[in-house]
Amino acid sequence: MLARTIVTLISVVSVSSAFASGVMKLDAASSAVGWKGSKKAGSAHNGAIAVKEGSVTFDAKGALTAGNFVVDMKTLTNEDLKDSPDYQKKLVGHLSSPDFFNVSKYPTAEFKITSVKADPKNKDEFIVSGDFTMIGKTQPISFPAKIALDKTSATGQATIKIDRTKWGLKYGSGNFFKELTADKIINDEFELTLKLVAKK
Repeated sequence: MLARTIVTLISVVSVSSAFASGVMKLDAASSAVGWKGSKKAGSAHNGAIAVKEGSVTFDAKGALTAGNFVVDMKTLTNEDLKDSPDYQKKLVGHLSSPDFFNVSKYPTAEFKITSVKADPKNKDEFIVSGDFTMIGKTQPISFPAKIALDKTSATGQATIKIDRTKWGLKYGSGNFFKELTADKIINDEFELTLKLVAKK
């Protein structure tokens, strides 16, 4: 009985020491959020949004149990139009306007984790579910993610497809404006590419 107890205690200590349980704060400088939007005709634009703050919580077994991250929508940038600065400025201004993200009124967007489960289709990934809030509206989303954890830090990576119309972003949507020609239609879905780094 004593031997079994000792073995159990050793196991618990080993698991706890291998992973950084508890709360970690996101390292905004090491984290990145990219975006990509496209038109029905095929053209696309991409850029970045700075991570403002957030945290993640792991249990003693190294399982992610809670977390959130906030992005600063006022930092939205474009990358693919660097050679056309006037057009680049116009695009960023339009995306920041009430037609899209209305950043003067809604300067941040936030994701809060509600559950994390193993992905039955991919042993190296997890299905992360949670509530995503932008332009003052909250909708549930789920996406596959890779999560790596050691004693002092954690890294999460994922690509998320967002149907903007669920948050009321209908500008240029062919599903709501049937009169639009293909070159004017903006796809309802856009992508967010996440690399989030948290540290003790």
